[in-house]
Amino acid sequence: MDSTTAKNKAFILEMIGQKKRLQDYPDKVSPEMVVREPSSLPFGGTYIGLDSFEEFYPAVRKFYDFSRFELQQVYGDGDDVFAIIKAGIANTNDSLLLCEHITFREGKIIEVQLFFYDFPKRPIHAIING
Repeated sequence: MDSTTAKNKAFILEMIGQKKRLQDYPDKVSPEMVVREPSSLPFGGTYIGLDSFEEFYPAVRKFYDFSRFELQQVYGDGDDVFAIIKAGIANTNDSLLLCEHITFREGKIIEVQLFFYDFPKRPIHAIING
């Protein structure tokens, strides 16, 4: 594993594993960072910059139950890191399986794209919309 991959993976392992937020690492975020959240989530959309991220992030904190937020695996290849997360949905017994694709450039996050997966017989829209 090259040093870029190792550094990027270590950062994501620390941040997500310790349930920290991007705001806790302002020096690791590019001013032009783009965050893409699936449109079917209550906070779905495209956000540019840390200020834009901070505006929608309270909705994220309400949506997920972070006491049931489990980092499953982290994969990396150079400036691309993938974090697989099982995330509890607040006020339910349900959870989502997420994949965050985090892209770095020169040690700073430039893009975060969130993907999620349906569980057998439990499609995401049924979980989210009750």
